[in-house]
Amino acid sequence: MIRKRPVKPAKPERSPRQRIAALGLLSALALSGCSLLPVEETTLQPPLVQPAEEALDLVEAARGSIQTSLKGNATFVSADTKALSFKDAGTLRSIAVKLGQQVKAGELLAELETGDLELQTRLQRLNVERAELLYSQARASQASSTDLRLREIDLERERLSLEAMEERLGKSKLLAPIAGTIIFAETLQTGDRVNGYQPILTVADQADMQLTYSASSSKDVAAVETGMPVSLTYKGKSYTGKVLQAPGNVPAGTDPAKAEKNAVTLYIGIDDPPAGIQVGHSAQLEIQLQKRDNAIVLPRAALRTYMNRFYVQVAEGERRKEVDVEVGLMTPTEVEIVKGLQDGQQVILNN
Repeated sequence: MIRKRPVKPAKPERSPRQRIAALGLLSALALSGCSLLPVEETTLQPPLVQPAEEALDLVEAARGSIQTSLKGNATFVSADTKALSFKDAGTLRSIAVKLGQQVKAGELLAELETGDLELQTRLQRLNVERAELLYSQARASQASSTDLRLREIDLERERLSLEAMEERLGKSKLLAPIAGTIIFAETLQTGDRVNGYQPILTVADQADMQLTYSASSSKDVAAVETGMPVSLTYKGKSYTGKVLQAPGNVPAGTDPAKAEKNAVTLYIGIDDPPAGIQVGHSAQLEIQLQKRDNAIVLPRAALRTYMNRFYVQVAEGERRKEVDVEVGLMTPTEVEIVKGLQDGQQVILNN
């Protein structure tokens, strides 16, 4: 027997108003759910800052004077200095003086061992005197020409022997050639071996003083000439002097070492030197060298270099412009511009 499945009653269709109400409810629920999420923060844009204007250190190209000078320390030396040495090698007998000692002209300073040479020299003087007497006697007695000539030869022989001995004796002694001060003394003891022409002592006349200045380069003294005035400061007091010898006034020599020294050395005389000057004391010197008037002069800080190029930066409104220049005289603080700039241009300092 077949049973029939009961038929469910059909759902009634919703009206348009009901549909709209349902959609509105769903939308409200969705919005309320979104309100539960965290709120994102809004990113703020950075404020616009106006760039600061660059401050430039400017200097105006203007005309003026510039002068170069040489400054440094000079050393007092004696204008009359004698270096002493024995001509022949030998054994030192004595040194009679010491460093800084005052000596008189002709004073014995040092001597070598000579054995009995002094005694032999004294005996030879007697031989010369005897030969002179015999020769005089022969002449007075009207001896024959032959006997007179023999006496004359004897006398000449004795005199030659005495001269040779005295020469040897003289070479063994060092005598002061001038009055002055011992400014160098070799460290030697009695009995030490001494070579020929080895420097032993130096005597300087400190009554006749001058100054020497040695430059680090020959370029530093190239503009110095003999006769230029010199300003000197010694122990806080000012003095005047002049250049006695400059590298340009020294004749060419054959000694390379001496030529190298002369190329960087100045010799300077001091007017009215003060008392108490000693060898080795120093004084500050200044020599005015070259001067330019009515020249464009800039601070050295305005000059720029690259390789062998000299240039400056010129301000033109808000722009910088590099300008190549030719330089002239230069001092530690200023520079002469020979070519490349005009009066009134604004130059940027290289600070």
